[in-house]
Amino acid sequence: MKVGWAVGELGVAAFIGVMLIFLLFFLTQALDISPVLAGFALLIPRLVDVALDPLIGVVSDRTRSRLGRRRPFLLMGALALGPLFALTFSMPSYWPEIGKVVYVTALYLLASCAYSIFDVPYSAMAAEFTSDYRERTNLITYKEIAARIGIILAVLVSPLIFTSQRTLASGFQLLGIVGGVFISLTFFVSFFATANAPRHDVTLKRFEFRQELAAIVENRPFRILWLVFLAQNIAIGVSSTAAIYLITLVMRANVTVVGPLIAIGAALGMFVTPLWALVARRLGKRAGYFLALAIVGVMSLPALFIPAHLYQLLFAVLLVAGLGDAGIQLLSGSMVPDTVEVDEHKTGMRREGSVFGAWIFCRKLGMTVGAFLTSVGLSLFGFVGGEGNQQQSALTLTGIRIIYCLVPFAFYLVAMMLLCRYDLSESRFNALKAQIAAR
Repeated sequence: MKVGWAVGELGVAAFIGVMLIFLLFFLTQALDISPVLAGFALLIPRLVDVALDPLIGVVSDRTRSRLGRRRPFLLMGALALGPLFALTFSMPSYWPEIGKVVYVTALYLLASCAYSIFDVPYSAMAAEFTSDYRERTNLITYKEIAARIGIILAVLVSPLIFTSQRTLASGFQLLGIVGGVFISLTFFVSFFATANAPRHDVTLKRFEFRQELAAIVENRPFRILWLVFLAQNIAIGVSSTAAIYLITLVMRANVTVVGPLIAIGAALGMFVTPLWALVARRLGKRAGYFLALAIVGVMSLPALFIPAHLYQLLFAVLLVAGLGDAGIQLLSGSMVPDTVEVDEHKTGMRREGSVFGAWIFCRKLGMTVGAFLTSVGLSLFGFVGGEGNQQQSALTLTGIRIIYCLVPFAFYLVAMMLLCRYDLSESRFNALKAQIAAR
């Protein structure tokens, strides 16, 4: 059941990986859209989508069906996201710039909605499968290993596909079709594999927006963890979006090098994820999370100094960064289910959907803000887009290094400072559970 449930994360990771790493590149290089307009095409869907993730969580908390509270949404996401992903990359390249921006904005918004419909209830299942503090870390380990495999597939295969055609535009169109099929198939596997999974079919009271919002905002451990996760994902959004520009323009490497460079860190992360689970058992989740943030923060700096002709050194940098990234993904993911019991202890209600709705929104918001900051930074440093345009000014090349290195470093520092305020330890969590059971 754990493996079947985790398969859905393959599609989630592939969707996030392609959209985060290659979507801005698709807009500026394949479609020749200016960086600022391309940035708004990524940002606007997230602003419109701002209430959707928590809303889906609220609705799934109150859904009653023979499939349970969560699985109907897994089915809807499986049916919708694959086709919408394909359509996002299927726009004719000869359209005027404003037409391209409107099309991509609309399709990206619809695809993001379909992604939310699947991912919020899917992630909320983790809090229903088990209420054991340590077993949740074990459960999320399966999910994070699947995430690593999904990212590896996305970054290795995507450049091979979109460079295989006569133009980048037609190559990305093929990528949309292949990726859409893959995403839908993995979602269907997760839907069928969780047919007999543990679940809480509890009917909640009628929805009251103010009450739901207060439950999230007044949940102090969740509030702090949410802010840490936001800073972390802004950093990831900046570095992931800027990576392809750093590798192809600053380091003068072929675009197909992007896949192996990013995949090496993800591959190591897949193998060390169980080790981070052991670290969490020995040091505690918060201490392990802090250590992982410190690793990725420090490893965001070396690319500032690596000479352009020695891009191979990035393999070593990203290898070590992948060690830390495995930790921040596993431990943040294993800590958020624990905050469900904090809300239940205070209110007497289990709102996994609301909690994970706010959590998924945080991840999307952070990565989108990061991508938007990258697009604005590229524009400020004089970036010139268009397929085949590899000549950039010295200011632009320096600016890309600054965007890739210093901006993420600053946000990782913010995340570490915020994490120091998190105080939901294992002993406190078990005490809350005991009080809930006694009540």
